[in-house]
Amino acid sequence: MSIEKLCCYLIVVAMHFTQISGCTPIRKEDGPAIVRQIGNVPCFSIANTEKTRAGEANLEMIEVIDEQGEKMWLVDFKKMPPFTPDQCIPYGQTTDVFPAKVPAVPLVTDKVYRLTIIAPMEKHPYETYAYSADFCLLKHPGQEVLVHQVQFDSKTSRWLREACKTDAPN
Repeated sequence: MSIEKLCCYLIVVAMHFTQISGCTPIRKEDGPAIVRQIGNVPCFSIANTEKTRAGEANLEMIEVIDEQGEKMWLVDFKKMPPFTPDQCIPYGQTTDVFPAKVPAVPLVTDKVYRLTIIAPMEKHPYETYAYSADFCLLKHPGQEVLVHQVQFDSKTSRWLREACKTDAPN
């Protein structure tokens, strides 16, 4: 048997054993982001879990895109203190240290927006890496703008995006 054939044979055998032994790449999970209201703007946080409460999530980026995938706001954070569920970053808030890569564009009613927060847990590489949520702004006659996080209906197995239409009942 030639050396080339032996190498090919060993590669095929090694690939087979890695698959049956359960060796797979690290799979990083998405968790739920939380969208609240501060004044008339959305404010973004992460899910409340034992590890996030312990301050093990490291905020790296917040991005908001519209339904067509256009970036509405993007800011990168470097060397931030741990990000915990009780903290909330208002839409468009930046600092001199962390300027926006994409400055915040005004949000409008009748549109669903996608929030993504990148906040990996460095000590736990198999844990949540990113958090996401859909949200919109609602305006009812005679009322201020209300921030609404799109919810999942487990009975119908679908996201309730129709609640984001301004003509939807309260």
